[in-house]
Amino acid sequence: MSLDSYSQIQNTLYPASGVLPIPTLRSSEGIIEAYGTVVPVDGTAGYITGAIFKQTSGGANTSAYVNEGSNTSCDFNAVIADVPTAYGTAAGRGPSNEIWDDCPVLDYILNPQLGMHFFDDVMDGIDVATAQAAAAAAALGTTGMFGAYTGTTANTIATLATNSQGAAVLSTDTDNESAMVYWPKGATVAGRVKFTTGKKLWFECRIQVSTIATAINQIFVGFAKEALNTAGSLLLINEAGLADVAYVGFLKEYTDGDGLNTEFNTNGVTNVSNDDEATLVATAWTKLGIYCDGLTVTFYVDGVALATTTTTATAGFPDGEEMAFYLENMCGGAGTVGTVTLDWVRIAQEY
Repeated sequence: MSLDSYSQIQNTLYPASGVLPIPTLRSSEGIIEAYGTVVPVDGTAGYITGAIFKQTSGGANTSAYVNEGSNTSCDFNAVIADVPTAYGTAAGRGPSNEIWDDCPVLDYILNPQLGMHFFDDVMDGIDVATAQAAAAAAALGTTGMFGAYTGTTANTIATLATNSQGAAVLSTDTDNESAMVYWPKGATVAGRVKFTTGKKLWFECRIQVSTIATAINQIFVGFAKEALNTAGSLLLINEAGLADVAYVGFLKEYTDGDGLNTEFNTNGVTNVSNDDEATLVATAWTKLGIYCDGLTVTFYVDGVALATTTTTATAGFPDGEEMAFYLENMCGGAGTVGTVTLDWVRIAQEY
């Protein structure tokens, strides 16, 4: 076809949209392109495989269709340009689209050489022997994907009976003692997660705190170096903050009732703490997330990015440190019971 012929097609004035499809481009095998207000009925002949139909009365995700059938029996299906809803929404129970929209989950599952993906809905529960903090068997737990720790029999980890989709309640009632879960179980020896310059990392979990007040408990959610599965090794006793170890995560301080800090540290340097980046609400489910695009590290609460970001190149950030996931709930005083409920955890990283 000559350039003049192409120009002639481009300058053709077609009729206004109608119920019947109006062809705009044909081949010897059938219609290549058409438009109209009604999508061709499945089984209609005359449209080649791959033909495009533009529905002029359509809207989001209903304006463009492709024939995935044959030229004797068409099957037009909408071309979906938006991010799949399977990634969730900021307000929903599941993972937030704003964090996970570029995570190649299926690629990592099918080819673990490309990256790692972990998701657990706590459906298998978390069992742990109590009052045996020094015992490896207690630290490893007995079911599910998480390791666990409770310092005394007054601190417990139990499945939430009213949540049919799985949740674990970490309850504390002994001063300076903790209830803790961590992943992987082998975090007693080695971690699994690394923030590494040039590599992406995704994290999100969903928690609920029973009571928001000063002098109840202190809570850490995020990543830290391995082998911190004892009271005082991550959250320091006597409400002294976090230990001088590698970590990246969220901290609810004992002295700050509803404030949630974002924190990071590398052993031997001054930690970076952004105070009251978000506000916790008692008995409300809250999603806490972190996303690293290979350099910039952004913290999220309920799928919304917080104001303060950092980079893997920032002094004091644990770039390249091997870490594990921890959720620790430490009691601030005997008789001041505070619980943290874990609904699910999702982690992925690029290798």
